[in-house]
Amino acid sequence: MINSEGQSHGRDRRQAIRHSCLKMTELFVQGHGYMGCIKNESFGGIFIETSGSFSVGQQVSVAYTSAAGLDQKKNGKIVVINPDGVGVKFHWPGYNR
Repeated sequence: MINSEGQSHGRDRRQAIRHSCLKMTELFVQGHGYMGCIKNESFGGIFIETSGSFSVGQQVSVAYTSAAGLDQKKNGKIVVINPDGVGVKFHWPGYNR
């Protein structure tokens, strides 16, 4: 949303464009694995529809298959939690680390 001074405000503070998708994934948090579905992705992170007990700031690893059929594993941290799942920001966007 843009205010009268041309500045954006509201809850959406994303720095990259999100792309909708449906990819099965496994999320690893403190040695526990959780199944989920990546609902959207960008260069810097993803939103995973999943259930479990999570906290903002937890370090995670995410394993999934890319659209090109390549196995991916990325590390990041949980930055958003809502009733549908978690938002993960990657430590090294665009790279498998």
